[in-house]
Amino acid sequence: MDIQRNLLELEESAQRISDGLAAIRIMIVGLDGSGSEYAGAFHAIWDYLSDADTEFQKRLNACLNEA
Repeated sequence: MDIQRNLLELEESAQRISDGLAAIRIMIVGLDGSGSEYAGAFHAIWDYLSDADTEFQKRLNACLNEA
């Protein structure tokens, strides 16, 4: 397998991570709406992982552009 193919497969996995983050975001909206005490905790997790996902996507795109 060449580097380009590996990177494209990695991009598919990264999309699954982004989809999971979207699901967490929906949970946050629901928890906020219900007044749950756990909304803040889920928001902290989403914020941390969202920042990591953004950085990962940025670096993956840079690798794809160089390959």
